[in-house]
Amino acid sequence: MSAITAQTVNDLRQRTGAGLMDCKKALTEAQGDMEKAVEILRIKGIATRNKKADRKASEGIIAVKVDDSGKSATLLELNCETDFVAKNEAFVALAKDLVGQAALVGVDQLLDKPYHADKSRKVNDYLNDQVTKIGENLKVSRVLKFEASGNGRVSAYVHTGAKIAVLLELSTKSPAGASHAEVAEFARQMAMQVVANNARFVRREDVSAETVAKEREIALEFTKSEADKAIEEVKRIIEDYKGQLVEQTAANNAEAIAELNKRLAVADKQLIAAEGRKKSQLSNIEKIISGRVDKYFAEVCLLEQTFFRDADKKIVQLLSELSKKVGEEVSIVRFTRYQVGETAGE
Repeated sequence: MSAITAQTVNDLRQRTGAGLMDCKKALTEAQGDMEKAVEILRIKGIATRNKKADRKASEGIIAVKVDDSGKSATLLELNCETDFVAKNEAFVALAKDLVGQAALVGVDQLLDKPYHADKSRKVNDYLNDQVTKIGENLKVSRVLKFEASGNGRVSAYVHTGAKIAVLLELSTKSPAGASHAEVAEFARQMAMQVVANNARFVRREDVSAETVAKEREIALEFTKSEADKAIEEVKRIIEDYKGQLVEQTAANNAEAIAELNKRLAVADKQLIAAEGRKKSQLSNIEKIISGRVDKYFAEVCLLEQTFFRDADKKIVQLLSELSKKVGEEVSIVRFTRYQVGETAGE
């Protein structure tokens, strides 16, 4: 059993948004296993899915450089110690300079490459100079480049404050389709959609079988837990009424006794109804699980999300409408969403 410390409890709270006592109980039940504790909280309906998962306390900004052709885009996260420095003009300029460097020479081993403005020095040497000037420790935590394959285009969106950014690639059947103004605007809107609704996959087929199996398991346990909680709550009310009835009987309070008997009769019916609902749910459990898993897909899969600007339309509908306008099939290939402070590779 892993040790359950105040820090462990706080880490679980940051990941799930649950209260301290709920987190402590979940960790105790899970014998200190963090992932199991998250699952327990989700089953109980306490956790917020993936809320603040694996976040670090890093400050900084994300800079993006999109090629004029729309065929490539580069994203770079530059970290510092304080938000004050993250808003500093020199720091912002440094991030833009470094992402420009990455776009120019590539992202692999970026810090070991010659600095574009002084090829006698490495990028890392230049970064160290800026540490002295700015007065805080600085680091490039992540850098990524998207290059469109075939007839496609890449778009990017940096959210206000430069704390969240997205790269997204679309594919089309022809170069004309890729350069179409409406395709370019759609790509930008989809990058904004990913920022707004935090999609994790393009389509449900991209979700691993292991993840789907885990969601089905959680849906099953949540359904059972939900039904049991309803039954237990009615039983608690019945026991409370019975306790009050004993007191009022001893006090020979006829009016109160009559009222409590009425309430007990109603509560007994509610208990029968709750038990009936549980039985009905368990007999239709596959349908219920499928519905909950579909809801999960609608949350995490871009194509199944509702458009953040029009809740009456799903992204898959917008994509179909765009393809008709352009006169050829347009599809979303991939995207990446970065947020300052996330664990690299998350």
